Amino acid sequence: MGTAGHVDHGKTALIKALTGIDCDTHKEEKERGITINLGFSHLDLPSGNSIGIVDVPGHKDFIKTMVAGAYGIDLVLLVVAADSGIMPQTTEHFNIIRMLGIKHAIVVLNKTDLVDEEMLELAKFEIMEFLEKTPFKDAQIIGVSSLTGCGISELTEQIDRMVSIIPERKTGNIFRLYIDRIFNIKGHGLVVTGSVLNGAVETGDELFLLPGRNDRLKIRSIERHGKTVQKVVAGERAALNLSGLKFIDFERGMLLSNRDITETALLDAHLKLFENDVRLGVWSQVIFHTGTFNTKGRIHLIDKDLVQGGEEAIVQIHLEKPAILLNKDKFIIRNSSNDLTLGGGTIVDVSPLHHRRRTEKLANSLKQVVNAILSQENMLSLIELELKKEGRPLFAHSLALSLDIEIDELVEICTTEGANSILIYDFQEGKLLVSAAFEQALTEKIVEEITLHHQKNQIFEDGPEQKEMAGKLNFKSATELKYLDLLIKKMLGNSILKKSGKTLALQSHRAMIDPKMQEQIDWLEQTILDFGMQKTSYPELETLALKRNLNKGLLKMLLNYLVRKSRIFYDGEDVIHQTMVESARQKLLKTLATKANGINEKEFRELIGGTKKIVQVLIDLFIDEGIIEKRTFYLMITEEGREYLR
Repeated sequence: MGTAGHVDHGKTALIKALTGIDCDTHKEEKERGITINLGFSHLDLPSGNSIGIVDVPGHKDFIKTMVAGAYGIDLVLLVVAADSGIMPQTTEHFNIIRMLGIKHAIVVLNKTDLVDEEMLELAKFEIMEFLEKTPFKDAQIIGVSSLTGCGISELTEQIDRMVSIIPERKTGNIFRLYIDRIFNIKGHGLVVTGSVLNGAVETGDELFLLPGRNDRLKIRSIERHGKTVQKVVAGERAALNLSGLKFIDFERGMLLSNRDITETALLDAHLKLFENDVRLGVWSQVIFHTGTFNTKGRIHLIDKDLVQGGEEAIVQIHLEKPAILLNKDKFIIRNSSNDLTLGGGTIVDVSPLHHRRRTEKLANSLKQVVNAILSQENMLSLIELELKKEGRPLFAHSLALSLDIEIDELVEICTTEGANSILIYDFQEGKLLVSAAFEQALTEKIVEEITLHHQKNQIFEDGPEQKEMAGKLNFKSATELKYLDLLIKKMLGNSILKKSGKTLALQSHRAMIDPKMQEQIDWLEQTILDFGMQKTSYPELETLALKRNLNKGLLKMLLNYLVRKSRIFYDGEDVIHQTMVESARQKLLKTLATKANGINEKEFRELIGGTKKIVQVLIDLFIDEGIIEKRTFYLMITEEGREYLR
C-alpha cells in the first residue's frame, strides 16, 4: 500500500496513526515538517494479513521520489485534507497512480477534527465529483483524524477488506526489485530495500546489480515487515542482506534481478498525456521516470505530428542513460524543466529498431503491438507478435522468459487459442514455437529457390543440397538447422519435394533436353575434344561460347552436365575431354609398368604430346586417383595403377 496526496495533507501522520511508526526519520524532514524521502512501515491487519506501506512526499519538488514510491504498489490511500480539499498535487499524484496502473484505492478524508459537519460534507462532495469520471468513482471515502484517532479503526477494517479482494500478482520468471534504500548494518554488511516487482527469490539465491554489473551477489538473509523470511514474491516489500556488494557500487535507479537483463536506451511505447495545457511536437525533450530510475530523454512521435493534453500517441523514446526495462513496464514523463508532470504510458518494445522514417506501415504495426499489450488479456497476440518480430522459430522457454509468463501457461495458450496460428514441435531442447504464417512463407521460399535452380539447370534431375538451401535462407544456428531438417521432411512427406541423389528437387520436376540444347551440348563436347592435349581453360571456352550466344550460366550448366556424364574433366578452370584423359592414363601406366625407376615430367609430356599445364593437371589427377605417386622428380606406378591395367 502507498500514500498519495498534496503536501501537508497529513499522509505521514496518518501512517503513524495506523501503524505507530513515524516514517519521517531524517533530520531534515523533522526540521521542515514535510516528507522528503520515501518512508516505509507495515500494518498487521485484524485478519492476520500484513501489508507493507510506502509513504511518499507530497511536495511538488519531490515528484520523482513520489513516482519511485508509487511504482509497484497494489493499493493507494489518496489522502485529502478536509480543510483544504483537492489541491494541485492531489491531482498530479492521482494522475500518476492511474498512469502506473494502480487499480485499487481508498480515499482518506483527513483532519476531520478541523472542520464542522457541513464543511465535511462539502469536502466529500468535491471528492466524489473529482472521481466521478475515473475508474475510482466507487472508491470508499473514509473520514479520519490522525490527531484524535477518530475513524482510524474504520479505515483499518476497510484496508483489510480491500486486501482480501486484491488478486495475487503473477510471479513470472524474472525477479526484479528497484533499490530505494541501501545501508550498512554492523556485523551483517550491506542491506538493500525495495518493492518486489516481478518474480520471487529465496535466501541463498544469486542476483545481478543492473545496469553495468556482471558480478553475482548472494542473498545472505531476507526480511519482510521486520521479520526474517526464507522467500519474498512479487508485490511484497523486502530487505535483502547481500554479500559481494560495496556501497560505492550502488547508484539511484539500479535494480536487482536474477537475470542479466540487457540494458536499453531506445524504447517503443504508448504515451498518454494528462489533461494539462501541453503540446508535444514530433520531437520533444522530457524527463523519463520509471521505478527509482530517471533520466533525460527525447520523445519521437510515430503516428502523429502533434499530441495535446488528454490525447494518446505511439512514440519512440531515446534515453540519455541506459535503463533496465521489460515490455509492459509503466513510465511517467515530466517536462525538461522538471516542474510539470506531462503524462506517462506503457513500454511495448525494449529492443526496437531505430525508426528514422515514420511510415504508415510502421505505425500500423506498432498499433497492433500496443493493442495486444494494453488489452492485458490478449497474450496470444503478444506471442504472435513476438514471433513475427523475431522472424524465426523460438523455444517456449526463451519466449516465456521474454514475456515473463510460465512455460506451461504459454504452451497451453498456443495449443488451445493459437492452434491455427502457432505450430509446436517437440525438440530435445524443448518445445519449438513457429508461426504458421512464417512456416508457410518459408515453404514458399524453399519452393521458389528450388524452382530457380531448376530453371538454371533444366537438364538435370537434381536440385540444391540441403546445406546450400540453409545458406540461401541464412539459417546458421543449430536450432534453425534442426527446424529446416524437420520442415524438409514435412515437404517430402507432403509430396512437395523429392530426393534426387543427395539433393532436393520439386516433385513435379523432370530433366529436359530439347534438340537445341542437345546441339549446344554436342558443340561444346566437340570443341573440348578438338583441343586435344593442348591447354584449354574456362575463359577460352567462354569467349567461344559467347560467339554462339551461350551466356556464362548456360555454359557452366553444360560443362557440369558433361562432367556428370563422365565426358570431360573440369576443375573449375582447366578442361580436358575424358578420351584424352584416358589415353594419357593408359600411356603413362603402360610405360611406368616397364620402368622400374619411373619417368620424369618432361618424358611424360613428350609421351602424350601435351602442354606443361595439361601435364601438371593430369599428374595431380592421377595422384589423387592413387594410380601413381611422385618420388622426387620421378613418377612411379602404384599397386592400384597395376590393378587398373589388368
